[in-house]
Amino acid sequence: MVKRIALAAVVVVAAAGALSSCVRLVQHRFEDRHEVTGAVVAVRIQNGSGDVTLRSRDGGGGAVEVRRTVHHTRDDRPDGVTHRLEGDTLVLDGCGDRCSVDYHVTVPSEDVKVVGHNDSGDVTVERVAAVEVSIGSGDAVVREIGGAVRLENGSGDVTASDVGGEFTGRIGSGNARLTRMSGPVLVDDSSGDIEVEMAAAQRVHAESGSGNVTVRVPRGSYRVRTDAGSGEEAVEVPHDPNATVELVLRSGSGDLALSAS
Repeated sequence: MVKRIALAAVVVVAAAGALSSCVRLVQHRFEDRHEVTGAVVAVRIQNGSGDVTLRSRDGGGGAVEVRRTVHHTRDDRPDGVTHRLEGDTLVLDGCGDRCSVDYHVTVPSEDVKVVGHNDSGDVTVERVAAVEVSIGSGDAVVREIGGAVRLENGSGDVTASDVGGEFTGRIGSGNARLTRMSGPVLVDDSSGDIEVEMAAAQRVHAESGSGNVTVRVPRGSYRVRTDAGSGEEAVEVPHDPNATVELVLRSGSGDLALSAS
């Protein structure tokens, strides 16, 4: 009987401790909206934790709008705003430990470059001039980018569409899906599938350490190099040694598919 009582006491204490821990970790949140006056030609992300969504306004014009949702523990509510203007660059900061901030930013012009790093969280960028962003963990989405895109993602998927300039993507773990690409493509994925659909005859270098690689290109003449490692190859584009555009597909362990339409 004594042992049973002692065991019950231990269970109660453990449960109380767990409940206390949960109470300490309960998240609070608030939302706000701000307008930024002054010309903005670049946005720099340096957020610790949280999602970032940025796009240009339909029709252009107006001020820069920053909407944010802040998640924090009870005693860690941040004071003031977490963005600032450095010259003509809008900086999106984090909010410290035990706190995360989700940004939804609207800029008035497509002539904006987006750069920076997001430690943890998804990043979505639409209708801007150029993108150069790295992510520790989270998905990356870019759409309707007029110029070059450079993405590095430690862990998460990469999705890109309607990119006019050169695309460079490096992924630690996650899939890459690129559609309607008009510029050269270089994508290196340590672990994940790669799918590339080209809108123009441009150089493609797609390599996966472990995953399938699928590339579709417009009809034309290409220099083709493939290496499927331990996988299978389905190559429907003939190799032309005199072609000026090169297609390179490699996978350490996965299948390769190359077609033209």
